[in-house]
Amino acid sequence: MKKYMCILLLAGILSFFPKHAYAQEEESAEISLEENIDEFQEHFFEALKQRGIENYDRAIDELLKCKAIDASATIYFELGKNYFSQKEYDKAKESFQTAVNKKPQNQWYLTGLFNAQLKTNEREEALDTGKKIINLNPMFREDVAKVYVGMGEYKKALKQLEQLEKKGGLSFTASNMKTMLEKQVNKKKKSDGEVAEVINQTPKPRVRGDARILAQVEDALQTKSYQAANRLAKIGLNDFPSQPKLYLYNAKALNALTEYKKAIEMLEIGLDYIIDDAPLEKEFYQTFVEAYRKMGNSKKEKYYLKKIQ
Repeated sequence: MKKYMCILLLAGILSFFPKHAYAQEEESAEISLEENIDEFQEHFFEALKQRGIENYDRAIDELLKCKAIDASATIYFELGKNYFSQKEYDKAKESFQTAVNKKPQNQWYLTGLFNAQLKTNEREEALDTGKKIINLNPMFREDVAKVYVGMGEYKKALKQLEQLEKKGGLSFTASNMKTMLEKQVNKKKKSDGEVAEVINQTPKPRVRGDARILAQVEDALQTKSYQAANRLAKIGLNDFPSQPKLYLYNAKALNALTEYKKAIEMLEIGLDYIIDDAPLEKEFYQTFVEAYRKMGNSKKEKYYLKKIQ
């Protein structure tokens, strides 16, 4: 793999040098080129090593040294990943955008930009990026659907999942989401002005519309009525499919009911709806830890423990 990378790096750097040069300059040019390649490789592999041990500052320093030699799309992409891991989302977005500008048809560069745009709360821009990714990978409709859910655009989210279903089927996550969205979209409005009416008429539905169901689920969890908590959380998700706390509470109930795989599934869905809420994100990771610990998956348990620290 390293040998293959070296060949790629050599090819990329060679493209920056003229094909024709005077004979007396060739030897010194070759020596200079070899030094640049060696230096680039040294910094690049050190950056990968440092990222692997989550030393993102050091990885960024090494990548900036690479950038001074060859400011390729790959380097900007790697910088974006490290900035993203540090939660420096503006810098991550800028790096991913530069990578995309250099290679507009690269799915991974676009995906990095999409994720950074979501973190900077630029959902419309993320949707534009997501649509470009769909042209390269139709399965990305699931991710675009989640964005629409977060915006309260349930019909548009459902449409994405219906199109995905026609193309090749839905994942377990997407299937659950589609079921909830169908109930939300097709639900009849209640004459007494309950939850459905609140969603349609209030500008801030999460503050006023979901408070009661959240309180009910919390009470059920506190009294260890886990079956009731599970049932109430599912009812709440039918009305509020973008409320991350309902996914968290449902996962906690499922953990208590020893349905760990289902708990993890709910956590994975709900995590996508958290925006700038570090304490809630930490609570999600802690619930992941509990589920994987009970399942005996120490590798995943350690992975989420690191995120809490």
